[in-house]
Amino acid sequence: MNSFTLTIPRTIKQTLDELGSTKGGPARIKAGGIDVLDLMKEGIEQPGRLINIRQLDEKPHALREISEVKADAIPEGVWRLLPGGDNGNPPPRRDCLRIGTLTTLAELSHSPLLQSKAAALSESASLIATPQIRQVATLGGNLLQRPRCWYFRSAEYPCAKKGGSVCFARDGENDFHAIFDNQPCCAVHPSGTAVALAALDAVLALQTPQGERFARLSSFLVSPSQPGGAIGRENRLEEDMILKNIWIPSPGPGEQSLYRKVKHKQSFDWPLAEVAISLRRGLTGNKAPEAVRIILGSVAPVPYRARSAEAALLQSPSFDAERIRKIGQAAVSGATPLSRNGYKVQLVSGLVQQAVAELLL
Repeated sequence: MNSFTLTIPRTIKQTLDELGSTKGGPARIKAGGIDVLDLMKEGIEQPGRLINIRQLDEKPHALREISEVKADAIPEGVWRLLPGGDNGNPPPRRDCLRIGTLTTLAELSHSPLLQSKAAALSESASLIATPQIRQVATLGGNLLQRPRCWYFRSAEYPCAKKGGSVCFARDGENDFHAIFDNQPCCAVHPSGTAVALAALDAVLALQTPQGERFARLSSFLVSPSQPGGAIGRENRLEEDMILKNIWIPSPGPGEQSLYRKVKHKQSFDWPLAEVAISLRRGLTGNKAPEAVRIILGSVAPVPYRARSAEAALLQSPSFDAERIRKIGQAAVSGATPLSRNGYKVQLVSGLVQQAVAELLL
């Protein structure tokens, strides 16, 4: 590991000043440091300055706070991006959950507020890594971590994501790689919380030197094949930006969510497949589903929205084993597995069936 200078700012302004400075070489933000230190030890990143933001103390809203904010206090930039605002008209104001990005995964998993109002996020955090890591790792770090592809992580392979010309996983050991959108890079997105937050229609608050900006998580995360994407990045975070807060719409009547994952072993291990579902039921009659988001994880460069499965779920107000099987099949429609990860197709289909059955039966 190369030598570096460590700074510990106390405010976001001090952090932005450090990011904007060129003295001492390139800067890298560290919170829990789980991924950053790995990248430095593996030689993938060699910053001259490390900015430890773990002790930021921003008032009035701490960056390690989980709270519910009433509708009339929601920033305009947030509520205009909430569900229902895609047709040119802003959505109706609604209460939201606000989560600071320095919140640890352990705090997410143990929060009674999240357990009752954002179950998918609480469940995803509770299943990441080990209890020891969850006590240190932060929500922001989990969202912004780099892919865990072994070719990317190994200094011996100049892969395309590191500026080379070859994706070695395409014809190599690709057992755990993408089955959707797997060109030109087939690494999967490593964040479990991102899968849950995508299902929950999360909005991000980003601080820049010019002021606060807001973005849907679904547009902030970007694959190489998407407009504005690049093979060397997984998100649209710029060097002068800080991820501050995550906003999630509070569930209304008839709304619920869940998150499920499959691992090779149930101790510390990376997932083979994940699914998060948010669902809204009608309040009268047979209470049939009226809206749904189904997000798949560990199958694409960013959390993958299974729109075909959503359409299949909304087609009928009644559900039985055959209907749920068809929803699972629709979830993997269009998959293009690689030479060694074809098993993921059936695995993902079964996982979606399990999750849908838990919600609807």
